[in-house]
Amino acid sequence: MNTLSHSLDQVVTANYSGPTLTIDTQKITKQVALFKYALPNVTPHYAVKANPLPEVLRHLHSLGVGFEIASQGELSLLQSLGIPAHKIIFSNPIKTPASIIAAVDYGVKYFAFDNPEELIKLHQLAPEAQYELRISTNGKGSVWPLTKKFGVDVKQAIKLIGVAHHNQIKISALTFHVGSQCTQSQAWLTALKDCEKIIQYMNKRSMRLNMLNIGGGFPCALHSHGQSFKELMNPVRSALKLFKQKTNVEVCAEPGRFLVASSGTLACQIISTTQKNHQPWAFLDCGYYNGLMELTEDFGYQLRSKRTGENIPWTIAGPTCDSVDCFTPKYHLPKNSQAGDVITIDNMGAYAHTCVSNFNGFDGPSILIKH
Repeated sequence: MNTLSHSLDQVVTANYSGPTLTIDTQKITKQVALFKYALPNVTPHYAVKANPLPEVLRHLHSLGVGFEIASQGELSLLQSLGIPAHKIIFSNPIKTPASIIAAVDYGVKYFAFDNPEELIKLHQLAPEAQYELRISTNGKGSVWPLTKKFGVDVKQAIKLIGVAHHNQIKISALTFHVGSQCTQSQAWLTALKDCEKIIQYMNKRSMRLNMLNIGGGFPCALHSHGQSFKELMNPVRSALKLFKQKTNVEVCAEPGRFLVASSGTLACQIISTTQKNHQPWAFLDCGYYNGLMELTEDFGYQLRSKRTGENIPWTIAGPTCDSVDCFTPKYHLPKNSQAGDVITIDNMGAYAHTCVSNFNGFDGPSILIKH
């Protein structure tokens, strides 16, 4: 090790006390403003799963943002923070009876479904609620498609609505989700066309919708280059304007990652480096189970080091004994990276905290809130 490397090692490891996730709430403020600017007639309901830290939820509430939940646990969290029921929608298409009852008791009105069994359950347990039918999408343009588990196609949707109409059950809303980190406007436009077909069917039967929920999937900017969010949403905004003129329904959305990802910066440390099959490996003190789950997919995350010099692709792994705790995409780090180097990763405000466990005894990052 030369003198320069040794000196730099001492600098980058100074005051390091373990992985830390810093959340800057001012960046959340900026993202909320950008969302409202790009989609001015769409009411945002933050997807709580993206980052359920109470400080984050309080800040979003102070900005007038509503909330989308998937469980009784998320409902209880919002209740503890004093979030009123009219600001909450329950968009998980599959819900436990206890969670439905708890939400009804609190005053939540909108509940999603995508199958007849769930619709019947809702009608029995929440007869005065507003039912929201989830439509499937093809997942094109998204990093993490959500096409397999939830949603029905137009043909199935019409059949479900027909059953509801026959049994005098009112369907009040349609919803869809284009998939996480979606970068193609066409994904929303295609889903809107499908919704229009369903609405035409409903209109013929004098069934009126109250709301359209265009879900989530709005991408955070992982790179400075490329299309801006406003540019991406321009065709969607125009399509929604026409949609509202035709249908006169309210429109809401469920942004999660978009609102909070840029607020988070994660700092961790290389604990070991080695060569395996002529490929450099770097083992971090934070891995798949400690907040870096999304590094398994090509979301576009970048690892930053204070070292200078040639950047080369490395295989990155976490600290646990599980073989899943390493990442298939190669991430670039300086060629001379060594144990002790501190690594920072931007855009970790979403899912880095909520997807943490202490598997193998390794805790997740400590949290630092910056106002």
